[in-house]
Formats: sequence, C-alpha cells, structure tokens
Amino acid sequence: MLINHRRQSGFTLLEIMLVFLLIGMVSVAVVMTLPGNLASNRSLDWQAKRFSTVLQFAQDEALISGRELGLVFDKYNYQFAWYDYETRKWLPAAGEQIAGKIELPESMRIEHQLLGSVWDELDSNKQDDFINAEDRVEIDGDDDLPSLDPQVYIMASGEVTPFSLLFSIDGGDREEDAVKVSVDMSGAITFPELTEE
Repeated sequence: MLINHRRQSGFTLLEIMLVFLLIGMVSVAVVMTLPGNLASNRSLDWQAKRFSTVLQFAQDEALISGRELGLVFDKYNYQFAWYDYETRKWLPAAGEQIAGKIELPESMRIEHQLLGSVWDELDSNKQDDFINAEDRVEIDGDDDLPSLDPQVYIMASGEVTPFSLLFSIDGGDREEDAVKVSVDMSGAITFPELTEE
C-alpha cells in the first residue's frame, strides 16, 4: 500500500484578499501624500474623487477593525470620528489609517443631504432638530474631550447611512460649478452626472 504524502501548495482566498487590501491602502497613502500645491487639487472633480477614495478606505478600516466610524461635515471640511465606548463620545479619528480633518480649498464648499425614505422628509438644514435638546441625556464622562456629532455613520458590518454630498464653488450658481457624490446603504459610491451621459 503506497501513501502519497505530497503536500498541496497555493494561496487561500483570505491571503489574496489581504494582499489586495494592502495594495489599496498603499495607493490611498500615495494619493494622500501628493503635494498640496498641485493645480488639480483645486478641481471639484479631484476633490470628489478624493472624498470617494478616502471613504472607501474608511469603510475598509471599519470592516477590518470592527469599530464604527462617523463622518462629520462642515461647510468647508470633513473628518472621520471613532466612537469611544469608554468615554461614550465620538472622537476624531486622526492617525496613520484615517486622515484627520480634510480642509477644502478656500473657493469650495460642501453640502450633505441624508437619503432614504425617512431622511427625505427632513430638511437637511434642520437635521440637528431630529432630537430635541430637552430629550438629550448627559452622560458622566471626561468633559475635557469634546464629542463630535457625526451626520453619517459607517458601521463595522459595511453598511453606511445613505447620503449625497455636493462639492461646489463658493458663490457659484452654474451647473459646472458643482459635483455630486451619492452613497447608498451598502457603501457603493456613484457620481450621478457621470452615469447619465
């Protein structure tokens, strides 16, 4: 009786996926370290594509780490936040994996709008009124750390609060002065004006 002790070799699917993830992370790092004085970074298309790349990276990070992320928008910048269970606050997620606050050039601004059946009924400018101030509960914790208030949540399961983001020239009213990015619940990112053509 002959026994074949030949060992099989190859890569598992998990190892291949890990390599692709590392390649993606390195490519994001290269894009984010490009010089800030490039003329292209003043373009609306470039800023919208930059946002979609950073968002995809954040989705991967939330999925790998198993931690929820929040996305905080201001008129001229955006940033990611982690939920810290010890302090029960949303804290800035600045570090090697996720960029800190990302500022837009002075001539640009962003505007977000939550999407979906529930959010369509709310005015995006009054979304903070969704919870009344008297209904909010103060939790004992470290008061020295300011808590951020994310408008969009990126879950560890891969789900994202559906939203759209409009990049526009400050004071511009032409159609060419705006680029819209939409993100659905699964985290898929689309540029509606590019798909209509």
